[in-house]
Amino acid sequence: SFTIHLGAQLKTMHNLRLLRADMLDFCKHKRSHRSGVKLHRLQTALSLYSISLCGLVLLVDNRISSYSGIKRDFATVSQECTDFHFPGVQEQLEVVQQVVLYARAQRSSKAKRLNEAGNRNSGNEDKSKNGEQNQSNIFPGEFYITRHSNLSEIHVTFHLCVDDNVRSGNITARDPAIMGLRNILKVCCTHDVTTISIPLLLIHDMSEEMTISWCLKRAELVFKCVKGFMMEMASWDGGISRTVQFLVPQSISEEMFYQLSNMLPQIFRVSSTLTLTSKH
Repeated sequence: SFTIHLGAQLKTMHNLRLLRADMLDFCKHKRSHRSGVKLHRLQTALSLYSISLCGLVLLVDNRISSYSGIKRDFATVSQECTDFHFPGVQEQLEVVQQVVLYARAQRSSKAKRLNEAGNRNSGNEDKSKNGEQNQSNIFPGEFYITRHSNLSEIHVTFHLCVDDNVRSGNITARDPAIMGLRNILKVCCTHDVTTISIPLLLIHDMSEEMTISWCLKRAELVFKCVKGFMMEMASWDGGISRTVQFLVPQSISEEMFYQLSNMLPQIFRVSSTLTLTSKH
């Protein structure tokens, strides 16, 4: 855990955490004590209408209604306890799907009118046809939101669409996944989400191509971008203290974890304590 102050003149204090954990651990209820689960659910439910909501960024593919991989696991966890406040995950996804279809239809209609007004050529027509093939899918960098009152520590889940490009080592600060994080943080500012958990490496599981240099390069990029976005927050919400949790996969090595924990205070301005001693 780290405490930082960001801002030039008016500084805002934020809390940063680096955790090695499964993203879904924040959604699952601990079953060790039955009464403890009930109390935890009650505490989460009571904070639904507070100004201190908790959010989670989940990396998904471009299909909204497809339960596969981590989306299937998340749906399973969310159905373990009944949500008496919000519609079920499937119902919320169906609403999102309809909104996406409507938005795509509006954009296609507008583009069609613009094409008819101008000089169209065969290349533009082919491009528009290709764009109409997957109207129900979302694009990398776009995200949709589900709301929950029955998860352990999460009220809002941001389902961020990413593609296979995030597994390469060549993404930049302008990558759709990074810009998606910026837009998510902006939503957090406007809707009282003061704690947000982010996958630091923009992946949920490690693979062979993710070497030490790959991890360090990716972590440095995300740290620097999130720092810039947090400095923008002061203009978005007036400078509210927030907690950002950076999560890395559980399978990451101890050495790699400590290298990341040493990198964080170098990029962010970590508050240091002063020890005052009297002179005799």
